Amino acid sequence: MLPLSEKHNIRQLEQLNQRGGRMLTVVDLIDAGTLSVEMAAAVMEALAKGSSLLTGARPGGAGKTTVMAAFLNLMPPDVAIVTVDDPAIIQRGLERPPQQPVCYLVHEIGAGHWYGYLWGRPVADFFRLAAGPHRIASCLHADTLEELTEILVGPPLHVNPCDINRVGILGFMRMDRSTRGPVERRLATLYLRSPFVAQSHRFVCHSASNSFSREPWDSDAVSVNTPQIGAGISSQERGGDPVRHNPFCDFIEHLMKVEARSLADVREEVLTFYNRHAE
Repeated sequence: MLPLSEKHNIRQLEQLNQRGGRMLTVVDLIDAGTLSVEMAAAVMEALAKGSSLLTGARPGGAGKTTVMAAFLNLMPPDVAIVTVDDPAIIQRGLERPPQQPVCYLVHEIGAGHWYGYLWGRPVADFFRLAAGPHRIASCLHADTLEELTEILVGPPLHVNPCDINRVGILGFMRMDRSTRGPVERRLATLYLRSPFVAQSHRFVCHSASNSFSREPWDSDAVSVNTPQIGAGISSQERGGDPVRHNPFCDFIEHLMKVEARSLADVREEVLTFYNRHAE
């Protein structure tokens, strides 16, 4: 039985459901080829260290909200998810540190007048939350890191680039369309920034082989115009990469074996994992 605080968090994630039906978990997304075991494990590790999270895709329906919710369900225990449905919530968070860790969730950084959307000057204040004991999570219509940065630092948002650099997880979705069969959604690029991981790196999806590779990423060299990316190193999705041999990879493999298909089922497993690895 999940504690009331965990049930509250699941309700916050379920409010992200835009299309009805069951919310997808990382197990569903790995099975669908949207992302890999290594990617989910790296995100979980970064979340365990307090990272904030952004996902992006220019077209609607690419899966950026679905992936964000599935990742947030891997957060460590005792982190309260607070949906920002009023800019006053941001101001209260900036003025009064919480008694427990808080993840402030904006459904989308966009100009629409829908629940959980945020636009204009409050977006800069939202990113300021990541500078303290808080973490933030949101998504927006951007296909690349360059595009995301230009949207956020430009008018009318004027987000401080230093605040963007405090976000440790940035993922960008892609829809692969073919003449036959359904549209395939892929986490095309996933950036992970130190100190939330040991070394900044990115994962890249290769459509031709339906695999993911891990590459070094010089996050300190990122500018508004062009992120500086290092040369790729081999790390195939299901290969014997040493990156996989850590507790987080073992845990994601366990989720796959038990086929945790609901947010609550995954959350039960996450709590068990942290109880077993408590210092």
